[in-house]
Amino acid sequence: MRHWMGSVAVCLAALIITACGPSKETKTAEPAAPGSAQGSKTQSFDTPRKPDGAVKIKLITNGISPFWDAMGKGLEVMKAELGVDATWQAPQQADNNAQKRVFEDAVAAGADGIGVSPIQADAFAPVIDAAVDQGIPVITFDSDSEKSKRLLYIGTNNYEAGRAAGEEAKKLFPNGANLVAFVGNMSAQNARDRYNGFRDAIKGTKIVMLQDPYEDDKDAFRARRNVGAAIVRYGDKLNGLVGLYSYNGPAIVDEVMKQNLRSKIKIICFDGEPKTLKNLAAGLVDVTVVQKPFEFGRIGVKALYLINRKGLKGALEEMTPELTSMGMKVEGNVIDTGVEVVTPANAAEFLKALKEKGLEST
Repeated sequence: MRHWMGSVAVCLAALIITACGPSKETKTAEPAAPGSAQGSKTQSFDTPRKPDGAVKIKLITNGISPFWDAMGKGLEVMKAELGVDATWQAPQQADNNAQKRVFEDAVAAGADGIGVSPIQADAFAPVIDAAVDQGIPVITFDSDSEKSKRLLYIGTNNYEAGRAAGEEAKKLFPNGANLVAFVGNMSAQNARDRYNGFRDAIKGTKIVMLQDPYEDDKDAFRARRNVGAAIVRYGDKLNGLVGLYSYNGPAIVDEVMKQNLRSKIKIICFDGEPKTLKNLAAGLVDVTVVQKPFEFGRIGVKALYLINRKGLKGALEEMTPELTSMGMKVEGNVIDTGVEVVTPANAAEFLKALKEKGLEST
């Protein structure tokens, strides 16, 4: 017995010494080199994948919305300029499985490069990784999938876009307010980033978010019902509504106008669908933060083409001077296309510039 007890004591002492020693788990990873933000994940794409021959590109959105029309025009512009086979497609249902089927069809059809706006950032990462592991360049646009092996993210810094909207909210409600937000899916990276940015901007003020955002799964009818539900629930307590996705703005305006509450409720939107821009010009929207989907399509096609021709590093080196000259930011493997804040005061000027590009929405 004494021998057994002695053995136990020795083992316990050894365990304590081990537990108190330096942990290998806490080692800080080395940061990825500029232009290769994901390190070894993208190294295999630093050499040209397809130096010559036809290049087939597919861009996949997160749903069906007029927001994507401008992206399609940007795609067509670069398609003509490069002479590349480029198309875009939306899943018929705005859910992860439907988007996965469209993506896997593009892989099976022999796409040389795929761009996607993931509906569910984390859930879609394995789908992206499987294609990258097969040697197919994949980028994200509009909404990122940071945990995946995607080569580039092209789009808005959605956290900063949310902050911009929050700063406008502080101007609209200098004495505080009670707000409710609406969105497609909070599982999407862009939705989370926008909302977090908005909340951080209003921190320390008397502006209060009464609850988490209402979700509608990108269903425009449900989006409008959610607005009605919020109005019923909060009544006179409600001062403002925030639409985080492009179609949320028109849904908010339609319901607010139906209930004759415009004089009591201020409206903050994202993006510039045709109806939102019309409402803005008519003074029915107080502010909208617009992205640049035209550039998502144009830059997305160019990036995937150049990755095939020159490799990822070569693509970034060629594109960076142009992007920088346009006021965009290139940091590692992220291309921030920026946003514009549009109010009734500058709506006419914004609409004129849009028309000159042949666009009806953004």
